[in-house]
Amino acid sequence: MYMKFQKIVAPTITELFERQMQGVILSGQVPPGEKLPTEAELAESMNISKSAVHAGIKNLERMGFVRIVPRHGIYVCDWAEFGNVDTLISVLKYQGGKLDKGTAASLLETRTAVEGLAARLFISRCTNADILALRSIINDFRAEAQVKPRADVDKLAELACSFHRYICVKSGNNVIPLIVNGFHDVNIALWTLWIRQVGPRAAGDVLDELLYYITTGNSDGAVGFYGENANEFLSKI
Repeated sequence: MYMKFQKIVAPTITELFERQMQGVILSGQVPPGEKLPTEAELAESMNISKSAVHAGIKNLERMGFVRIVPRHGIYVCDWAEFGNVDTLISVLKYQGGKLDKGTAASLLETRTAVEGLAARLFISRCTNADILALRSIINDFRAEAQVKPRADVDKLAELACSFHRYICVKSGNNVIPLIVNGFHDVNIALWTLWIRQVGPRAAGDVLDELLYYITTGNSDGAVGFYGENANEFLSKI
């Protein structure tokens, strides 16, 4: 029997360094404002190269975990204040893909605003070909949901995200897809959690209902549905 396997890619030393540093920061072991050891000291204590530490520190600074002050040193930052989407993805990975209710509510509020606007714009301009494209994604979702002994939740999450991404790309607003693409990994985490909570069939029903509002040209219904779905999601976590 043919079996398909995914390639195994080992993390780099820099990535392992970043994960360890993120762990001590996110766990609170090193509080905001605390000065970290120098790059040379970190390299020596972890038995890795200075170049790996330097690259990792630059990435941590980009994500808002640390701040490099020339001639003074490296300081831990309040990641909630200085972070970005990459920071949020790191937090999700640290939490094993789990979301606290406050973070989930903030994410869904943002998603509802952005994707609700995209849906409204999309409905005003969509064609029969667009409807068929969305229906095709739902059909693929339904087919995967019926795979035995169990569906691939990761694949289902990707299909669900591709459904919403199609709407955003075809909305006519060139900025919305960029925002959605930036939140891709976060949206995957949200959909994965949702599918595991309600099951593949119910998750597919969500896509079907949204397509109904689109097909009937009901933009208010579509936007309202985003909000209702977000509230239902929050009630289940």
